[in-house]
Amino acid sequence: MSIARVEGLARQTLPLLLGISAPFAAADSIPVQILDPNLQVTTYIAAGQGLSQPIGIAFVGPNDALVLEKASGQVKRAINGVLQPVPVLDLPVNSNSERGLLAIALHPGFPALPFVYLRWTESATGADSTAVGDVALLGNRVDRFIWNGSFLTLDPNFKTLRLRARQTDNLPVPGHPNTNNAQEQGNHNGGPLRFGPDGKLHVFTGDLGRRGQMQNLPNGPFLTAPFADDTYGGPLPDNAHLSGVVQRLNDDGSTPTDNPFFAAGAAMGGEVGAMIQTVFSYGHRNGFGMAFDPYSPYLWLTENADDAFSELNRIAPGMNGGWIQAMGPLSRFAQFKQIETTQFNSSLQQRRYPPTRIAYTPNLALARMFMLPGASYVDPQFSWRYEAGPSGTSFVKGAALGPEYEGSLWIGSARSFQQVGGSGGSLYRFRLTQDRLAVDASADPRLADKVADNTAKFDPTESESLLIGKGFGITPAIEQGPDGSLYVVSLTDGLVYRISRATASLRRP
Repeated sequence: MSIARVEGLARQTLPLLLGISAPFAAADSIPVQILDPNLQVTTYIAAGQGLSQPIGIAFVGPNDALVLEKASGQVKRAINGVLQPVPVLDLPVNSNSERGLLAIALHPGFPALPFVYLRWTESATGADSTAVGDVALLGNRVDRFIWNGSFLTLDPNFKTLRLRARQTDNLPVPGHPNTNNAQEQGNHNGGPLRFGPDGKLHVFTGDLGRRGQMQNLPNGPFLTAPFADDTYGGPLPDNAHLSGVVQRLNDDGSTPTDNPFFAAGAAMGGEVGAMIQTVFSYGHRNGFGMAFDPYSPYLWLTENADDAFSELNRIAPGMNGGWIQAMGPLSRFAQFKQIETTQFNSSLQQRRYPPTRIAYTPNLALARMFMLPGASYVDPQFSWRYEAGPSGTSFVKGAALGPEYEGSLWIGSARSFQQVGGSGGSLYRFRLTQDRLAVDASADPRLADKVADNTAKFDPTESESLLIGKGFGITPAIEQGPDGSLYVVSLTDGLVYRISRATASLRRP
């Protein structure tokens, strides 16, 4: 059922997600492998069923799942691993770069409350499109749909969240010549949706190429007036500039009054104040993985590096993650600056804020951060020195995979082995400390500083004790199913893998 029938909208496919460009191989270039013989990997939705660029999955019942396709905008149903012939929803998406149909979350009261939440980029053409300019300024959106057992229909009682999509940074900002990019981009949308144990919906949005207050630039990217971010204004986080944030919302899309910056936003007033009230944390770059720990109230988020220091963060209310002033722990700040200013063409993707503007000391970087009332900077819980491409993220609840996996955190890859070699296409498994506050890296003394000192992008050095799978391709989503197994969505392989406890004959003696 198309949303066109619901609100006068309606619907070609392919370019890039997480850096993958068409055409791509039907599977990663090395065999899929799970590295613990106590586990086994099988296919839940096998190749050959016509699944194209899957990006998310949610179970509406035992062996009954809704699966998202990034570029078609379709939500498909799989019963016992078999795709049904008719989509349950078809949205008109723009799938340029990292846009498209991006994420799904079920209401915590599902199915008694049959609400399904989707994060997607709306095409301005009314049909599926791939052109970078085929989006409205606020073309990213979160909507709520009602599941009737067969189809999804738009819920008019939900306050739709509309976010920035258009990145016209190829246009010069008046008064600041020669600071515009060569071309328009469609990346850094983020996308994950998660309900917390408090019943609130958490939405992560990447920085969308913005260089404003939420990126810790109080006056924006320029040293002289006019102090704007882009041709649409900024640097204040109005509707068009709120980015690099985790937002916390009520299940109807309204704003909880106990959000960490609710009072600060009320004091500001207006559109900017209303947006600030929704913020749970800010100062984030971009990422594709977010999950709540089932054994604590804590939210965990992956962030991708520009070049230096991919991150795994435990999000505290009111947290400032430090981007663009810093990535990685402040104890490694000199390495962050050195990598960004001397390697990989010395670029932070936006000409209007080059890496030469990075501070010379961590204390100066801290002093430059934009701090909302009550905000605090927090170091990541774990980092990779060079970009490792962390992606889809899930915790394991219960002992269906074996007691040794209960409470562990699994993370996928934003690049396939075919693309980058090394750790591309890998799955990572993290254990947490007993208090659930930090990563337990005691299995490898080299990780005592909570940094994997890889020697290049996607190099697996110092991640050996963390790797649990190889050859899975680009994995934007990992979800635990009703049976306790992990379901790994592979965008590049065009299928969904199932990781379960191995049969007795295969287990380690």
